[in-house]
Amino acid sequence: MSSSSSSSERERNSALPSPLVPAAAGVDASDVAKRPLSIYGSRKASLPLHIIVVGCGLGGLAAAFCLTQAGHRVTIIESSPVIGDVGAGIQISPNCSRLLWRWGLGKHLDEIGVKPESITLRRYDTGETIGLKKLGEAVEREYGAPYYHIHRADFHKLLYDLVASHVTILLGSPVTGCEPGPMSPSVTLKSGKVVTGDLIIGADGVKSFIQQVVSGRPNPAEPTGNAVYRAIIPASLLIQDPELRELIEHPQMYSWMGPRRHMVAYPIVRRFSSRGFRWSMLTT
Repeated sequence: MSSSSSSSERERNSALPSPLVPAAAGVDASDVAKRPLSIYGSRKASLPLHIIVVGCGLGGLAAAFCLTQAGHRVTIIESSPVIGDVGAGIQISPNCSRLLWRWGLGKHLDEIGVKPESITLRRYDTGETIGLKKLGEAVEREYGAPYYHIHRADFHKLLYDLVASHVTILLGSPVTGCEPGPMSPSVTLKSGKVVTGDLIIGADGVKSFIQQVVSGRPNPAEPTGNAVYRAIIPASLLIQDPELRELIEHPQMYSWMGPRRHMVAYPIVRRFSSRGFRWSMLTT
């Protein structure tokens, strides 16, 4: 693909409406993508490559951003025709938030993410606190970066905005074949189209097709006997209950521990609006 055709495809990408649906209204980090930013200083790859990233999730988008910052051309291939509101809460620890701040997303994380005050462990039957770990400012002092709770879809949207105008994204393009040869590695899409590059990166999740190519065999997840149930509860409901109100007024990660199971709850959207805060509650 010529550089001119690549530029035109990137322009079309930036003109398209985002295929992601953020959980919080107003999640938009496209301003960061427009600013001059170089996470490697002035260094660029001496030999720019065309790199194919299979998977447009958090890992694929993050990898694509770093590669474009190094001067490489990136094509992201995603099997889904749209990228919807998948998942619930996600915790961003300082080793990750430090990078996101370096990438220019700090202001947006502060606007939509929650900085929990602590992790509180409680008995399932009495609610007695049996463990407490301070987070918030204590974490920032110790590690030099914040600890966030955030809605996974909002996190995904931030990364998408960061990279979308700099890459080519092919949605609705399941990969059905892969030729990892050293001269011209390529992937074949369900449509029959063949995309050739210099390097292929597999970021296509737990059911990864690229992983099978690398390992030479299927590697399905093994059942563990554990189950997780997730739910998101609007804070507008919790705030009305005298016993649950503190969960909103003092944002923490709460864990009620019981025999062979536990429940975790934490706020995942900072803003309180007509839609309310969002909470992610997971039980196993």
